[in-house]
Amino acid sequence: MTTQEFLTNATIIISLMALFALIETIVPFFARDEARTGRGSANLGLTVLTFALNWGLSSAAALVALGASRHGAGLATLGPTMPLQIALSVAVLDLFTYIAHRSMHAVPLLWRVHQAHHSDPFVDVSTTYRQHPLEGLWRFLWIVGPAWTLGLPASGIVVYRFISAVNAILEHANIRVWRPLDGILSLFWVTPNMHKVHHSRECVETDSNYGNIFAIYDRVLGTFTPTARAFDIAYGLDGMDPNCTRSFVGLLSMPFRGEPRDYRSRFVGV
Repeated sequence: MTTQEFLTNATIIISLMALFALIETIVPFFARDEARTGRGSANLGLTVLTFALNWGLSSAAALVALGASRHGAGLATLGPTMPLQIALSVAVLDLFTYIAHRSMHAVPLLWRVHQAHHSDPFVDVSTTYRQHPLEGLWRFLWIVGPAWTLGLPASGIVVYRFISAVNAILEHANIRVWRPLDGILSLFWVTPNMHKVHHSRECVETDSNYGNIFAIYDRVLGTFTPTARAFDIAYGLDGMDPNCTRSFVGLLSMPFRGEPRDYRSRFVGV
C-alpha cells in the first residue's frame, strides 16, 4: 500500500470515527459516566499503533494475493466473475476472522493479548482499535493463510478489510439502535447491540458473539447470544487494575503480566 493510499484510507476511517462519535452524543446507548474517564489517551495510543501496523500488513496481504495469482492458484481459475470472487473472499475471510477471534478466547495465552481490548471499562468509538499489536498480527495470519491457500484476489482482501474496519466502528459505537431493526439485522449482520454483549463482564456472554461482519457464523456454530442482553450488561473485566486498563504502557505490557483467565472448565471440546 502506497503512502497516498494509506492516508486516503486513514482519512476515511478517522472521518467515520468522528461521525459516529458525534452520533453517540445524540442517541447514546449508555449515558456517560465515570467509567469513561482516563481511558482516552490509552485508546488513542493503541489506535495510532494499530493504524501504523495495518499499513504494513495491508501491503503484505496484497503481495500475498499477487503471489498466489502468479502461481496459478485462485478463485479466478474456477471461472467466477470478479464481483463473485470479491463476495466469496469477504465471506471466507470473515469466517477465518471468526475462528481467529474465538481462538483468542479459547487459548489462555492468546487471551492475555486479547484482554487489552476487553478490559476497557466502557465501549464506544474509541474502543474500536484499542487492540494490542500482537492481536493484529494474529488476526493477520488468519487472513493471509486463506488468501494464499485459496488464491483470493487482492481486491477481495481490500474490500473485506474496508468493510471490516467500517463495521468495527459501528459495532463499538455507543449508539442506540431501534430494537426491532436490530432484531432483524442481527439475523445476518453483526450489529452494535450484538457486539456489546460480547463486551460483557459475564464470561458466558463474553465468550459469544465472536462475529466480525456476518452474524450467521455465530448462529450456525452455536455461539450466538440474543442482542436483547445488551441492555443489561456491565463492560470490562473483573479483577483488573484500573491504572493498567487506562494506561497505554499498561495495555502494551498486559500480555506479559499476571495469570491468564482460566478456561479449563469452559472450553472442553472446542
